[in-house]
Amino acid sequence: MMAKNGHIQLKLKEIRELAKNVFLANACSTEMAEVLADVIMLCERDGPASHGLFSMYSYVGSLRKGISNGKAVPVAEYPKPGVIRVNGDNGYNQFVINRFTQELIDAARKTGIATLAIRNSHHIGPLRQDLEPIAKAGLIAFSCVVSKALMTSYKGNKKLFGTDPIAFACPRKGKEPVVWDMSTSSMSFMEREVASTKKEQIQPESAVDKYGKPTLDSVAAMDGGMLLPFAKHKGSAIAFMVELMAAGLTGGRFAFEDSISDDPGFAGANRGQTIIVMDPDTIHGPGFADRVSAFLDAYSESTPERVPGDGRLERRHKAELDGVRVDQELLKNVQNFL
Repeated sequence: MMAKNGHIQLKLKEIRELAKNVFLANACSTEMAEVLADVIMLCERDGPASHGLFSMYSYVGSLRKGISNGKAVPVAEYPKPGVIRVNGDNGYNQFVINRFTQELIDAARKTGIATLAIRNSHHIGPLRQDLEPIAKAGLIAFSCVVSKALMTSYKGNKKLFGTDPIAFACPRKGKEPVVWDMSTSSMSFMEREVASTKKEQIQPESAVDKYGKPTLDSVAAMDGGMLLPFAKHKGSAIAFMVELMAAGLTGGRFAFEDSISDDPGFAGANRGQTIIVMDPDTIHGPGFADRVSAFLDAYSESTPERVPGDGRLERRHKAELDGVRVDQELLKNVQNFL
């Protein structure tokens, strides 16, 4: 460990070990702790850091309050070929996904398209982690999940949607897959929470205060305020879709049905998540990889911006070599969870 300017440089394996021990100390099974420790470590490696060690407040708060089950045993049903329906036993979606990813891949290769529908579970973290292994297997994937109610609809006057993120992953020839995720809110809940902790201003048109007035004050946005959808009615429409696909379709709670939505720092209960996986070899036939390469070349020629999601690769390389900077106070607080 190296300390400098209020931060400590940690190796990724040190972060993973700390996270694993915290989960074990807070009523998680060994298998659950291993999976969630990977989630924390990968967030610190690839970003966003707001979903790394900082998210331990939400994980531990949920576990200690009994909102989530650290010893969950997911139960799967197979109503038709290509459909895996899982009751997460009030655990965490990443744990469910870790168990059923290979089955989902196998089903998509067999039928051309397959769906994993999760209910009675929780999700804290970026969706792209769920999809990258699927894209590395040569398949395309889409995912969406509902969070607790944090965001109003376009021109709305109460919390209706979660941050309701979506994610996409696609293999590409000779490189890591294209993988990105984004919330349908103008900023994620964790970003708002980090800004509030540091008393930083937030971007315009990101949130309103408890009186429904636009605010740049992150503390006011947290104190009974609401997040706003990105791109106004467009983000609102996508969040509308996510609620129906990830909650309505799976049997999970809609964001507005979550009775603990106003409990700060805790994951909502009975989250629904839908993952849809498609096999390019079945749907397109030979040559799909070349089509992807042609499009990516055209994209790169059209803009100086990198391919969506590729920022994680730059951060990943540096983190694997040098480790990551962690706020000393945050580290101390996480260690206290032991």
